[in-house]
Amino acid sequence: MGTPRLHIEQLRAEHLPELAVLLRHHAVYEHIGGIPTTEDFILDRERALRGPGASRRNERWLNFLVRERTTRQMLGRLEATLHDSIAEVAFLFSPTFWGHGFAQEALAWMHTEIQHSYGIASFWATTIPENKKCQSLLQRGGYTQVHTGAPVLYSYEAGDLVFHLRGPGLGRSRRRSAAPCGRHSRCSCRRLATRH
Repeated sequence: MGTPRLHIEQLRAEHLPELAVLLRHHAVYEHIGGIPTTEDFILDRERALRGPGASRRNERWLNFLVRERTTRQMLGRLEATLHDSIAEVAFLFSPTFWGHGFAQEALAWMHTEIQHSYGIASFWATTIPENKKCQSLLQRGGYTQVHTGAPVLYSYEAGDLVFHLRGPGLGRSRRRSAAPCGRHSRCSCRRLATRH
């Protein structure tokens, strides 16, 4: 799976120690709650890999590892929570590889993958106002900031900025007010995406 420059695969438990070394960096965690210990990083990702559990049948959690295609160097990770006919997306990439378009390219790949595999064409992301790099990446990828009319977003916390991308060719999603759901504390571009 992937693009001409990127190899994208399902994130697996055996990737986590190397991914922890790659992503546990001040620049990555500046806006998402501080650098976790290696143990906490791995435990959190293992929990995410197990998925939402039987009680939340309307959710699907997608977790991807992104590598540079020719060298197989790990670059970062993507994730999406699918619920209520929408996809909430998140991404973390090593600052060593910022500025090369890898995150934007990987995110575009994930949009297409979700549209083709799950029929979802409504993509959402949240971030804090201070995270200008995330906002810029989302806007370069076609997202627009939404001030009203967003659905319930599990990643949303009061004061967050909300961004939306409507993928081509598929139906509309149901829209509700953006509000904290209380069932999750995951988000994109702000702090380590964690699902409980």
